[in-house]
Amino acid sequence: MRRVYSCLMVALLPAIVAAEPPTKTITLPGGVEARFVWIAPGRYRRGSPADETERGADEGPAHEVTLTRGFFLGREEVTQRQWLAVMGTNPSVFRQPVADEDPLERPVDSVSWNDAQQFIDRLNADGRGRDDPGRFRLPTEAEWEFAARAGTTTPYPWNGDVHRHAWANSRSFARTHPVGRKPANAWGLHDMHGNVWEWCSDWYGPYAAAPATDPTGPTDGHERVFRGGSWYDFAPALRSANRHRHPPDKRYTAIGLRLAFDPALDPAVAPASDHERTARLPGGVAMRFARIRGGEFSMGSPAAESGRQSDEGPVHRVTLSHDYWLGVFEVTQRQWRAVMSANPSVFQDQPAHDDCPVEMVSWEDARQFLHRLNGLGLGGTFRLPTEAEWEFAARAATTTRFGCGDDPAFQSLPRHAWFYSQAEGRTHPVGQKKPNAWGLYDMHGNVWEWCSDWYGPYAAAPAVDPTGPAAGDGRVLRGGSWFNEPEALRSANRLRHPVDSRQTNLGLRVLWLPEANRP
Repeated sequence: MRRVYSCLMVALLPAIVAAEPPTKTITLPGGVEARFVWIAPGRYRRGSPADETERGADEGPAHEVTLTRGFFLGREEVTQRQWLAVMGTNPSVFRQPVADEDPLERPVDSVSWNDAQQFIDRLNADGRGRDDPGRFRLPTEAEWEFAARAGTTTPYPWNGDVHRHAWANSRSFARTHPVGRKPANAWGLHDMHGNVWEWCSDWYGPYAAAPATDPTGPTDGHERVFRGGSWYDFAPALRSANRHRHPPDKRYTAIGLRLAFDPALDPAVAPASDHERTARLPGGVAMRFARIRGGEFSMGSPAAESGRQSDEGPVHRVTLSHDYWLGVFEVTQRQWRAVMSANPSVFQDQPAHDDCPVEMVSWEDARQFLHRLNGLGLGGTFRLPTEAEWEFAARAATTTRFGCGDDPAFQSLPRHAWFYSQAEGRTHPVGQKKPNAWGLYDMHGNVWEWCSDWYGPYAAAPAVDPTGPAAGDGRVLRGGSWFNEPEALRSANRLRHPVDSRQTNLGLRVLWLPEANRP
């Protein structure tokens, strides 16, 4: 496999990459390969101008989008061969043999958004312990358009005849074709236009005019977005800005998918950026961190918030004067064992238990874990977040009950959190639910997370970098767990336990202050 790492992170540049982009090949079950191209962070104008021919009303207003995180994107659409290797079945309609074509190299078709998620979930589960650390997912709509445009601002990323570059109606012979037969775009991606539409992760919704950073679409909806046009469509549907949507259970012969892959920031795959870092634990176990930039927020809940407890007020203004790096995931059983050479967790009876959060750890146990972690010479300081740092990160600039909205009927929360009525009485592998707007997973549910503070009442006065009382009879936990009903998972909710308390729903998330970012 060829890898190129120079110019890997050309941050926030919209220009077309002149050099060959870094690539990666990942072996799927059965030895089937999937090829990926690195998409560096950048900025572009999403949507179409009002005078673009055949423009749809939902393609505007055109607005600036900044993508702060790089990712790998499938060089080709997911093929029938790849789908069959992972799922054991092939739902595609276009399986008929044709001279000089291997039907299994055509894109998989007739898959719903829900089917795509099942494929991805199985890929991520089958890939545990793979030599390529990271996680598969669908691209966001913003990521898809950024990659499809490949630095262009025109309706299509090419000049000349559409049919030379894409499989579209009148030249597709009413079917799909093997991936990669048409020229790649400037960033090395094939069939971003035509062949099959490609599901994105977003719920469908209107654009806002304001600039956006790492947008992920609405928190709820009835239809999911797909992009790119297909063999069935005429040329205008293949424009970079064109949008379409269907209910997530809709299957159609013109819809497939393309995989995104987030590396675990292995330095041999993608260097640490200004937004993500990875600490390497013993045995090469990765622990990923997202940068949380300091700021101000209102801590606590208003008196009218449904489910509110009296110790969540008064709401008060808090300033965090420094940046910090917070674990993208809760500490897993694999990570705990790598540091402590033991695993105290009760939930070790499922194949993916190593990727479940560690539980049955007290605050004192967490302190011992951090003491050993700091002794590994990884640089900087590892510690528990303060209660204020935790809530600031969980809210991710929201003021609602949950990071995904107020959600009065709990329609969105199941996509973001494991809680009592749908957790099947146990923890689940981290990162299976949707992240919050700042890229943090499981901030609500799965396990409660210890904070550094002693528990105590809030003061009404504004505070700067609060650390809680100087002493107390219990330490704070936040976030709720698999054992709790949804109200306990609210961003403002607080819990406390003695420092020696161990339960099957108590875990932790680590904060890291690398040397260069220590306040």
